[in-house]
Amino acid sequence: MPGADVTILTRTLGRPCLADAAASVASQTLRPREWLVVDASGEGIEAPAAGGVPVRVAGAGERLPRARAANLGLDRAEGARVMFLDDDDLLLPDAVRVLSAALDARPGPGLAYGNVRAEAGGLPSPNRFALDYAELLLLKRNVFPNNAAMFDLAPVRGHAIRFDESLDWFEDWDFWIRLSAHVPFHHVAEEVAVYRMGLSQSGVWRWAGPDADPRMRAQKAIVEARCAARRGELEARHREAKAAAAGSAREGRLDDALAAWLAAAEHDPLDAEPPIAASRLLAGSGDVPRARAVLEAAVARMPKHPLLHAELARVYDDAGEASLASRARDDARRYAQPARGR
Repeated sequence: MPGADVTILTRTLGRPCLADAAASVASQTLRPREWLVVDASGEGIEAPAAGGVPVRVAGAGERLPRARAANLGLDRAEGARVMFLDDDDLLLPDAVRVLSAALDARPGPGLAYGNVRAEAGGLPSPNRFALDYAELLLLKRNVFPNNAAMFDLAPVRGHAIRFDESLDWFEDWDFWIRLSAHVPFHHVAEEVAVYRMGLSQSGVWRWAGPDADPRMRAQKAIVEARCAARRGELEARHREAKAAAAGSAREGRLDDALAAWLAAAEHDPLDAEPPIAASRLLAGSGDVPRARAVLEAAVARMPKHPLLHAELARVYDDAGEASLASRARDDARRYAQPARGR
């Protein structure tokens, strides 16, 4: 089997689900160089076999928090590239092949990430991580789970990029933000992994819930504060770009306005204003199919945004799709209700 110079790095306390992670490593259609299992329990673990993939276990002889375990793994990795795979998550068989090809196709070091299917409680969940990359978006929220990505290790070591060992939550997001300042990120629109939320012990995906550990919010605020200046500069540019797009429309330069609104939508994929403005320009020019495509893509990114559903209902009406328009209006009302309640 051909191979890739990739270390798959797994932090584990030795839970039974480690066997599932091993099976997903073994299933890779492009064999990685190694599977490096970091013993975070400190008690000594015996990693299961991973098919034809060599397996190594690394540890410090003591229990390791997630961030410290990640740093130890980065220090011990022998591959030129690294993928994280926590013991409760899975890689799909083509993950190494797809992400390796994405990095090989571009000059210089970088990070490539694919789409991830999320499962909650062992049952399929409608949640997916499939957002295109935008720097501003990453500075606002974590764009992908850690098993979505492959990155070159040389710039990590060259720039001394480390996981912050004072963080018990959001340490992965903080690491991606640090890395993004040094290498480009690339999104690959193929599903490469499964995030098994129901097996997660950190519970970080419930950080906004009423029963969440209050330290989660505090640590999220720490990460946000660290990149506040960088985020603020990009947000200011985004506001200026939207103002320029609106100005072009007022002056009748509709092609310029459309291009500017579409560019703004790429700059912040979770801002509903640019796709709504772009769709109105397209619908006004008679290009209803493209207006519909712009809005449907925005709804896929922001499925609970009432204004997007309301706008899409109008486009469906223009297209003669009465049943779809009715459903979109129902969704607009349904998702607007919590906003009024707050």
